[in-house]
Amino acid sequence: MSFFSKTIERKKRSKAQLQSIFRNRTFFVILLILACFSLLLTQLFHLQVNLHKKYSTLSDSNRIQLIPMPPTRGHIFDRNGVVLATNIPSFNLTITRQNISQPTDEIIQTLSQWIPISEQEINKYQRIDRVTSRQTPVPIKEQLTEEEIHTLSVNLYQLDGVEITSQLTRHYPEYNSAVHALGYVGRIDASDVKDIEAKNIQNQYLTLTHIGKKGAEKSFEDILRGTMGFEEVETNSSGRIIRRLEQTLPTPGQDIYLTLDIRLQRIAEEVLGDHTGAIVAFDPKTGEVLAFVSKPDYNPNLFVNGISHTDFSNLNNDPEKPFLNRVMQGRYPPGSTIKPQIALAGLEQGIITPTSTVSCQGYYQLPGSKHKFRDWRRWGHGKVNLYLSLVQSCDIYYYDLAYKIGITPMTDYLKQFSLGKPTGIDLLGESHGVSPTPAYKRQVFNQPWYDGETVTAGIGQSYWLTTPLQVNQATTIVAQRGKAFIPHILKATRNPATQELTSNELVPIEPVKVSKPEYWQGVIDGMVGVVHGSQGTARRIGTGINYKIAGKSGTAQVKSIAQNAVYNRAALAKKHHDHAWFTAFAPANDPSIVVTVFVENGNSGSGVAAPLAKEVINAWMSGFKAPAQTPSTNVRAGE
Repeated sequence: MSFFSKTIERKKRSKAQLQSIFRNRTFFVILLILACFSLLLTQLFHLQVNLHKKYSTLSDSNRIQLIPMPPTRGHIFDRNGVVLATNIPSFNLTITRQNISQPTDEIIQTLSQWIPISEQEINKYQRIDRVTSRQTPVPIKEQLTEEEIHTLSVNLYQLDGVEITSQLTRHYPEYNSAVHALGYVGRIDASDVKDIEAKNIQNQYLTLTHIGKKGAEKSFEDILRGTMGFEEVETNSSGRIIRRLEQTLPTPGQDIYLTLDIRLQRIAEEVLGDHTGAIVAFDPKTGEVLAFVSKPDYNPNLFVNGISHTDFSNLNNDPEKPFLNRVMQGRYPPGSTIKPQIALAGLEQGIITPTSTVSCQGYYQLPGSKHKFRDWRRWGHGKVNLYLSLVQSCDIYYYDLAYKIGITPMTDYLKQFSLGKPTGIDLLGESHGVSPTPAYKRQVFNQPWYDGETVTAGIGQSYWLTTPLQVNQATTIVAQRGKAFIPHILKATRNPATQELTSNELVPIEPVKVSKPEYWQGVIDGMVGVVHGSQGTARRIGTGINYKIAGKSGTAQVKSIAQNAVYNRAALAKKHHDHAWFTAFAPANDPSIVVTVFVENGNSGSGVAAPLAKEVINAWMSGFKAPAQTPSTNVRAGE
């Protein structure tokens, strides 16, 4: 084969190889394209079909927002429908960071040229703004006056993102009256957040700024709060609302009726006056709280939108402790107010009878001891039976009785009357009190018990600590001869939509039983003698009324007096003066009211507390027509 032929042949083979390579590469590229296209189709199918629901939901969540709609808080009324807590319109100046076009500092500076904005208001705004989303309006000034609204209305066009908004603000039209029973609402703080999280009800407080802090507002928060609603809106990429889609309206909180009678409440507050102390009144047939007074008090409206530092400091540092709810949290020696219950313990154990007597010569001595436990009447009462022991409040009778009963049996018996233990009232925060026992002293003081402490426990001293609420419940149980109800302040709830009333269920106590019915009558007769007997410690209040009051005075010692010393009020600081008690019910034969008055460092139960109790009882008995007028006295009349 010639050279040219070979060359041509090689060229033909080379061309065939190139064509083969080209075909192979083209096929590979086509396969690659097909594979990629198939993968793309598969991925598109996965995204469009398999993951459609997921990404549709994510897309909607970016585009569609749920805006919480807070419910309206329920109103609070007294038993007769008088408004105690309501919601009133309030106009606030707010800044929404999402909509502003200049720094907030500049905005606040401009606003300050138009209306007064305090440093406290600025600090409050900055504190709230730090924990609030950009889309939420934050108040820079609350409760604008009409003049401020007019000034802002003609100037706000100059500022983006600043507007006047309206909202409902909690208001207490009775101001200081019944504040310790009502409580108040305030802004949700860190401790409230912890409680909300512990109850796992965060969804009910998504946009709520206030919560019940004390009293009925806190105790019945779940009833008053209502249920959150939601509004579904469509937003753009910057979060601005384009259109509103649908709403689930909030359910307003239920209205509540308290058992309080605001007429009696006002009278009780008036008669207590400037005294530091408490007055509490029950309907003994139902356990309903009719009056609930603790002094000093304060204005709950100060707390609704944030109390000023000055106002809070003045209240918090007040030595008279206006925040202390003395009715159910103040713990004091009950003094002689618990002698009726101790007498019942002695009757039940057979240690005394209605006619058995004790000789009172003005002091009592334990066997083998030279120490003298003094009676409030230095020269004594002579021979004293059950009736006279209550009428004259003879300490010697009860020294001897307590010693013979024994401390543990005696306190165990008195616990049936809610003395030294909670009554179970439906308000949160009730104190326990203290029942004196060797176990208590050992646990708290790591000391042994002495017989002398049993003796003084018989007149409501020793380690006894009770609240006015407990003393009133103990008296109620006597008034009802052992059958009573757990005290409560919630009378009924009302559905705001249907106006349907639902009464609160009465809860009876475990009845206190005595072996002979005449024991109740014997004790009640003695309590009637306290007010209407010729020797009664509170006989001065028994005049000018046409019904019988059964009562018991008490003067609880605050500072110990040396063995041979005489009580000298003038030589003692006021904080060391005796506490004054009086507890009573009326009419004695069929009681409709039980009242306990406690005056802190008031000196005399019969001289100071008893006249105040008469004013409250007479107001109730007379239908609030003509309060009794009892001359005040500063005489320390023993009990």
